[in-house]
Amino acid sequence: MPIKKIKNGRYKVDISIGSDPITGKRRRLTRTVSSKKQAEDVYYQLTQKYNRGQMLSIRDLSFDIIAELYLEDCKLHKKPNYYQNQQYLIHKHIAKNFKKSNLKKVTANDIRDYQQRLINSGLSNKSINNIMICLKCIFDKALEEHVITINPCNSVKNLPLDKKQMKFWTPDQFKEFISLINDEEEFLFKAYYTTGYLTGMRCGEMLALNWNDIDEYRREINVYKSLTYIDKEIVITEPKTKNSIRRISINSKLLALLKTWRKKQQLLFSKLNIPHSGNTHIFQYREKAPTKDIFSRRIRTICKRGELIPIRQHDLRHSHVALLIHQGEDYPIIKERLGHASIKTTIDVYGHLFPNKQKETADKLDDLF
Repeated sequence: MPIKKIKNGRYKVDISIGSDPITGKRRRLTRTVSSKKQAEDVYYQLTQKYNRGQMLSIRDLSFDIIAELYLEDCKLHKKPNYYQNQQYLIHKHIAKNFKKSNLKKVTANDIRDYQQRLINSGLSNKSINNIMICLKCIFDKALEEHVITINPCNSVKNLPLDKKQMKFWTPDQFKEFISLINDEEEFLFKAYYTTGYLTGMRCGEMLALNWNDIDEYRREINVYKSLTYIDKEIVITEPKTKNSIRRISINSKLLALLKTWRKKQQLLFSKLNIPHSGNTHIFQYREKAPTKDIFSRRIRTICKRGELIPIRQHDLRHSHVALLIHQGEDYPIIKERLGHASIKTTIDVYGHLFPNKQKETADKLDDLF
């Protein structure tokens, strides 16, 4: 019987909630209450929850296990650098706070308290939001495993982000930067930064380029992969999005610059006894392709030689957009060169760099009358 009176006069509710999917053993749930009426109410509520699939699993999977299951999913379905980033966030910020937690009892208030502790630690709002997104994904995994019935992170809002002013170099500033580079000893860097400035390619996309990816006849660069390092090993993946797979037209001077670098690279490889071919990475100067950190650090080093304020390596992409706007190009052309999924993305990111577009549009209306 699901309801049974026990010796102390109380009533015990004992119901079956099916079989454990792992062990195959029957699972039971019991509650003890003070009256038969309460027992009947509890029996009805538990039965209804179970029938609607709302019953919590009695498999008490720990936070560590759920986190590992989530990371396994990331490793299988996400890009390697995303997996590495999630692994870092969990080990650095999340695991130590939730290691001993009972996932079934964690509430939205507990999550807000954790968010407040992150705020008090001095982390930026962007970093905190990234941690909270990762935490939500872990609880989503617990939901998927039927350990919990509701994700306590759902009602906790992200922190507001202050939009930082986008940095970029004007054509004159980039010319000044290039003039500070030593052609004899740093020609690689001249070729790399010029390619970034004149194509708007992402760092990983440029590092992944092989000589075979340049079509000299069409003067185009074929962009279809990205390079990163995971645990000191090179990992080649597809670019950021499907729309990032594209062909970028390049000007004659950039093509000539790259051809000059190729000859210098061949000579360098010959001295180092490294084979050179069309599959060699364009911006490679030793046996393995370089990391993006090398090019990031060198920007600051070069700028110290003059009075130019350094920008991030990724800001060369922003600088390319500013250059196109300076030349009068419109959104569709910029979208194609950057590999954005839609014009909306281009407008959302770079719309503020088009200060005169609305005025030009309004002035054109004068021609109608």
